[in-house]
Amino acid sequence: MAQAKASKPNVLQRFAKYLKDVRSEVRRVVWPGRPEIVNSSLVVLVMLLLMTTFVALVDEAAFQTIINFLARIGR
Repeated sequence: MAQAKASKPNVLQRFAKYLKDVRSEVRRVVWPGRPEIVNSSLVVLVMLLLMTTFVALVDEAAFQTIINFLARIGR
């Protein structure tokens, strides 16, 4: 049992290997160029504006429906 425990790398060695592996993987990443980043950002902003408008309209319609329903109950 003492033999098996002695051959296991300690926490610092495992962490150092992990960081080495991460560095190796990051070097393999193909990073996007500036035009791709700009286009992706524009798509995200346009979708954000569309979804914000949609949620605001649906929220207002739902709120008006609830208020009208409550007003009818009070009569």
